[in-house]
Amino acid sequence: MSHSPPDELTTTAFNALHSLSHLNKASFLLDTALALIRAGKYGPEVEKYLDVYLKTPNLAKEDIARALLARGNARKAGGDMLLAQAHQDFQAVLKLDPSNREIQQHIRRERRIRFMTEPASQRAPLEVWERIAYHIPRYHLRTWLFVSSFHRDIAVRQIFRTLDIYFGEDPENLNRGLDIFDRAKADPVFASRVKSLRLHWAYEEGDMLDLMARIFRTALPEFKALVDFEWIGYPEMRAEMVQAVLKSHPNLRRLGLIGWHFDAVGVSAFRNLRKFTLRAEDDDGFADMGEVRTVLDQNRGTLRHLILGAYLARNHSWDSAFQSPTIKNLTHLDLVDTRISQLVFARIAHAHNLQSLTLHGTFEEPSPAAVVFSSDQIIDEEHTFLPHLQAFRLVLVGHDDAIGLYQSVTQFLRGRKHLRRLDLGSCPWELVLNILPELSGLRVLGVRIANLAHAPLTSLVQTIPKEMCAIAVNTAVSDQLLNTYAGLFTKFHSLSFLHLACTSQRRPKPNLMSEKDFQVQTNLWNSSARSIATALPSLDFVGWHGEHYVVVRTGEGENGGGGSVELKELPSRRRLDCGKGVDLGTADAEWLERKDVPMDYEMPGLE
Repeated sequence: MSHSPPDELTTTAFNALHSLSHLNKASFLLDTALALIRAGKYGPEVEKYLDVYLKTPNLAKEDIARALLARGNARKAGGDMLLAQAHQDFQAVLKLDPSNREIQQHIRRERRIRFMTEPASQRAPLEVWERIAYHIPRYHLRTWLFVSSFHRDIAVRQIFRTLDIYFGEDPENLNRGLDIFDRAKADPVFASRVKSLRLHWAYEEGDMLDLMARIFRTALPEFKALVDFEWIGYPEMRAEMVQAVLKSHPNLRRLGLIGWHFDAVGVSAFRNLRKFTLRAEDDDGFADMGEVRTVLDQNRGTLRHLILGAYLARNHSWDSAFQSPTIKNLTHLDLVDTRISQLVFARIAHAHNLQSLTLHGTFEEPSPAAVVFSSDQIIDEEHTFLPHLQAFRLVLVGHDDAIGLYQSVTQFLRGRKHLRRLDLGSCPWELVLNILPELSGLRVLGVRIANLAHAPLTSLVQTIPKEMCAIAVNTAVSDQLLNTYAGLFTKFHSLSFLHLACTSQRRPKPNLMSEKDFQVQTNLWNSSARSIATALPSLDFVGWHGEHYVVVRTGEGENGGGGSVELKELPSRRRLDCGKGVDLGTADAEWLERKDVPMDYEMPGLE
């Protein structure tokens, strides 16, 4: 193709440019490049102009700096534009396939500062959102399912991390359990999210039990990421089920057997357990109780948390198990509804690594136990008896008159600045009050004040740290309605759980009163519980005479004030429910309200 000859202006300008000196030609090149950059036409041609300009000798420093600054700004603007376009591509991939491993790895690696105009889900890394979700109660976390695919994926991983499945006479629970097993077989991603599986059984021997057991055995291998397994109820876990679980999940870290008897023959074949739970009310099960000792011995190097529960009305003994050398390695020990022999307590006294200790039951020899508690000494600000203790619960049955024992216990607790959680059951209130000012690290407290009035409750509030997270106050007699005392707790800005309970108060029962009275009493019950949450904006959960509620706030103003407050009732406790119970948002509240202290599985009204 032929080109048209240049016009007279172009020819004249070209000739004039040839007549300029090198410095003038360079100045012309710089001015042209800057004009193109200002016009938004930065590109390879402008890059070439600036490269040639910077190669010219004898340029002034000011002009060189001007050229470099202009090129740097232009390159940065172009790079930001490309990064923004790349980010849009990555977000599009995230919406299409949130589980894509490559895009998740890219998001984790990305460290550039986000623009404040972008959504928070894009500014914060995935790990931050997962940590936030971990601390949100399940009830509220469900709302994440409807926010975005990004939030939904995080919420699903947390919600299905622990599964409770109930097999019994209730067809709704039965169908739900069967649906979960079918889903696990068909969806490996869903099955891999389940880390803790808790099966609640309530079947008599028969064809239905055999059928459900076969279904369970076929579905169990699909939960490949399972690390925590608990079998709760009747029939208890037996030898064939032990072998099935052992075959599919030989590396379980936590195993729980909660029932009336110990039937799990062969359970000592598990290795590397970190936590073992057994609740058996007597020694009449199919398994020899000596196998409990074998379980401890075989897991000596890893077992750190042991929970043993029995039934005070039946003969039982843990003496054999506590002769295991594993006891001295434990960091967490819970004895529930059990007789505590002097041998058992002596072994506990030598478990110097214990950080958490629950003793619920009866001391066979209270006087020697008091001597052991009194033996604690403080040397260089360190206690000689259980020096690392951070959580202590003592709920004694049949020792209401053992003042000397309680005095020894409170003396043992004095000055423990690292103690975070404390529940002394029926210990006389005056003894508890005397030690509270010395427990500066206390954040969780369960206390019983037999005759509740404004003065003792004011003393309680004034002596415990203002950083308290969870409090439970129980009483036998109260001068006023308990909800009227809620205002005393306003100084605790971190308080997320408060339980006020009176042993003589129970939820209204429709079979004990007329329909009209039942409606009036129910409305009063609900409004009283709601008034506690209204008075304390920091509360996420409320306990009210043994019932538990999650607080739902809408239209809140600053600092949680204003707006409406509604309480949603949480599931009531079930027979043989183990320590976790319902989700109360934090480990502190769960420790304070754990369902098997006391077990009281025969309490009227339980399912």
